[in-house]
Amino acid sequence: MGAILDVTEMLKTPVGATIALAVAAAGYFFVKWVFAPHPEDEQ
Repeated sequence: MGAILDVTEMLKTPVGATIALAVAAAGYFFVKWVFAPHPEDEQ
């Protein structure tokens, strides 16, 4: 529970919000890359 409170407090700072946005974007693009069709896959 303490870790969750630390994260929510970090998100209130500009640096923390920027880091959270970067992590969310990296996660989004990773998932998009994993599920993208591969050219060598059989159709």
